[in-house]
Amino acid sequence: MERVRGMYSISETAELTGVSAFTLRYYEKIGLLPSPKRQNGKKDGIRRYTDKDLHFIRFITGLKQTGMPLKDIAMFAEGGCVLLQDEEERVEDVAAMFAKRIDILESHLEQMDRQMEEMKQVKILAEKKKKVYEAFLLEEIQKRKGV
Repeated sequence: MERVRGMYSISETAELTGVSAFTLRYYEKIGLLPSPKRQNGKKDGIRRYTDKDLHFIRFITGLKQTGMPLKDIAMFAEGGCVLLQDEEERVEDVAAMFAKRIDILESHLEQMDRQMEEMKQVKILAEKKKKVYEAFLLEEIQKRKGV
């Protein structure tokens, strides 16, 4: 199949974003991703993703990697990637959408801060345990050598 510049098949999109074709279809099904353009404009035509779609998929993937639940990502993603839309494509009430997204991000950032603090405490504990084990091993080695 001949590739149209700036348009990607689902397999190309999967490869470029690291998100499987199955997951892309699932995200589309649950409304996390808007339906992509279709080849020849047919409802059952081959999905064709744009560079803007790839950018948005990568952003959604980033949110997911931070632990944001899919339901929050879906709320956040309503209206698509507004900053990449042309003026005439933008939803009417951008200010309200941005306020909603700010609330979602603030809540998620607070959650990430809590998780980071918990991880910091776990790391401190793991480092202490490691030192205990190292000291034990050193003591055992010294006993065996008769030091």
